[in-house]
Amino acid sequence: MCGVIGYVGGGAGPSFFLNALRRLEYRGYDSAGIAMLTPDGVAIERAEGKLSQLEKKLDKLPASAKVGIGHTRWATHGKPTENNAHPHRSGPIVLLHNGIIENYRQLKEDLTARGYKFLSETDTEVAAHLLHDEYLRQKSGSPEERLRSALRSAVRQLKGAFAFGIICTDTPETLFAAKLGSPLVIGQADGESYMASGITALVEHTRQFLVVEDHEIVMLKPDGISVESFEGKPVSRPFSKVEWSVSMMEKGGYRHFMLKEIHEHPIAIAQTLNGRIERDSGRINLADLGVAKLPLGNLQRVQIVACGTSYYAALLSKYFIENHAKIPVEVDLASEYRYRTSTVNAQTLVIAVSQSGETADTLQAVKSARANGAQTLAVVNVPGSTIAHNCHAESLTKAGPEIGVASTKAFAAQVTALYLLGLALAQERQTLGQAGLSMLMDELVKIPSLVEKALGLSESIEKLANRYQQNTSLLFIGRGPQWPVALEGSLKLKELSYIHAEAYAAGELKHGPIALIDENMTVVCLAPRDSYYEKTVSNIEEIKARGGRILAVGQENDAHLLDLADDFIGIPECSETIQPFMTTVPLHLLAYWIAVRKGTDVDQPRNLAKSVTVE
Repeated sequence: MCGVIGYVGGGAGPSFFLNALRRLEYRGYDSAGIAMLTPDGVAIERAEGKLSQLEKKLDKLPASAKVGIGHTRWATHGKPTENNAHPHRSGPIVLLHNGIIENYRQLKEDLTARGYKFLSETDTEVAAHLLHDEYLRQKSGSPEERLRSALRSAVRQLKGAFAFGIICTDTPETLFAAKLGSPLVIGQADGESYMASGITALVEHTRQFLVVEDHEIVMLKPDGISVESFEGKPVSRPFSKVEWSVSMMEKGGYRHFMLKEIHEHPIAIAQTLNGRIERDSGRINLADLGVAKLPLGNLQRVQIVACGTSYYAALLSKYFIENHAKIPVEVDLASEYRYRTSTVNAQTLVIAVSQSGETADTLQAVKSARANGAQTLAVVNVPGSTIAHNCHAESLTKAGPEIGVASTKAFAAQVTALYLLGLALAQERQTLGQAGLSMLMDELVKIPSLVEKALGLSESIEKLANRYQQNTSLLFIGRGPQWPVALEGSLKLKELSYIHAEAYAAGELKHGPIALIDENMTVVCLAPRDSYYEKTVSNIEEIKARGGRILAVGQENDAHLLDLADDFIGIPECSETIQPFMTTVPLHLLAYWIAVRKGTDVDQPRNLAKSVTVE
């Protein structure tokens, strides 16, 4: 889950690497390091903690270098100390790594027996020494040819996942990269080539990108790149253009990226809808949605695999898809899915939902589904991602880059894309008449403007946060589509404020969790006027009868809910189809403002990383 950056060209200073790592710090922020190669040798500076600690050491690095690499770490093997920070060096070779090497213990024993000394606890240092050992075994050819051969030999000995960036004092004009399982992209501009774990690090310098695929080695030089397989066979693929802009990755005057991204819910939803609803003809544009090649009309069931917030988006969409497309939908945690006996076939559509498109568990789940004959679809936010490459079709959520580690606008965009897929299934399966399809399209088009109104609740929710920041535990409840929204709100509160929170389907309270209710327990109750409203209000009455404190989220001017609640958040009037988008906004804002009041690191919560690229 680490962030990696590499450069080769006319010259780049320490600030280039630091700024690129800032764009990637959401991937990990336990420690960081930079290595720069000059005619005088290689200079390496590393620091424990966030990039601000590394920044203090930049004056120790050369003013400019034609080749360099940088790393920001999410610790897997070894504590987040300076010794364990990347890059690691072995002889003339300097290497950094994103991923996990599973067989590092045996390799470390072998290398120790050969005389190698280990200065860190990391699996990455094993890779550095292994590559150096293989390099020494090569007896013919230029240094570059010998290093390429050594790298091919080394990667075939490794088990696990990795994206390597490598520089060598013997090859001062070449940057090497290798990939298996962990994300890696290559960028190119005039006289410069780049590598990174995500395109966010590079859009300031280029819009031309190549996604490196598994089992590939890349040699980067100022005038271009060459790609080969682990077996040494040349690989040729065109670069693609990405439309993201630098301004998308700036805070734009907001206090935190997360607050900015919450306020980008409307544009994320609108962009995901754009071009996919043809209101004149009353049809979903299957080509723009990315599903034209899938046999939607012949499917017998749908399985959705995802993790974290994406899992809750999938759970929410299940209600909509089943209701309108009349097809069974199963939602699975990707981390569990691949270890069960597969039951898919050619009439099963398996949908992989991932903001980054690189989530390791989701990637392995979709590989398993495809191997067992299922149709596969990637719902991702990053074009050309690894998950998309492994699916039959790709549907982009078009939310733009999301920097805050706690996902917000991506959730709204994922639900939007999945709702559109539900309409596409209904259209192709002919389970909705034209009038019903057109009515639902009209409802979806209303969402951005209504969500914009809901964002106006921010100031009042900020005041509410003062009353809840001292809580040590909260419960969230909802029924039907509001239950996944409750799960999402609970997760955000845990992630950001480190307050214990749990979410339940409201009808489950009496089956155990109601034992937790007393005068010290606050329950966030989602109760918009939907088809579940009366049952949910009954559950709220049960909480009130036992002394629990109630923070209710319902439609504005709901006098009954106002009377029941200790605190009330009123969302604008809207249809039941739209309500989950509306109730999500105040929960995101509540988690945000409570975290701000508690003084936690909102954009980079402890122990977390944006993209989970290791199992």
